Amino acid sequence: MNNKILSLVFIAFLSLGIFAQSNQDEIELMQSLYGMEKRDIVAEFIELSEVQEQEFWALYNEYENERKELGRKKFQLLQSYVDDYGQVKAEDADNFMKQAIPLRIKSDKLTDNYYKKIKTKTDPIVAMQFYQIENYLADAIKMELLEDIYTTKKQ
Repeated sequence: MNNKILSLVFIAFLSLGIFAQSNQDEIELMQSLYGMEKRDIVAEFIELSEVQEQEFWALYNEYENERKELGRKKFQLLQSYVDDYGQVKAEDADNFMKQAIPLRIKSDKLTDNYYKKIKTKTDPIVAMQFYQIENYLADAIKMELLEDIYTTKKQ
């Protein structure tokens, strides 16, 4: 699974670079690639019975559609941060945070809400596994992107 996670992080990282120079169609293509790879990781990590599969994947697809919309907003905000890195004024920092904090809260609430939905339609173990893998992948990608921003801008 580690190779799959690394390739998923790579795809997400590539998405950031392409975002800076692309149009909406290219962003959607990268999100689609990320989504396919991510789905494979989720399928490998979460232990579903045959009875649970249909309910889980229906909810997961709903979740992914909502997560992708938040992802687009996060990429836009992150791109503005990258563009202004090292030149941020106090008012710009405050405006950035006024956008970043609500996006993080929405993202956390989305995962929390789908944890509850998945728990109801499958069972608490499946829901816990969903919650774990979603947070793990989000944190891994976030750390990679932040590290790259920091090291790229330091040069």
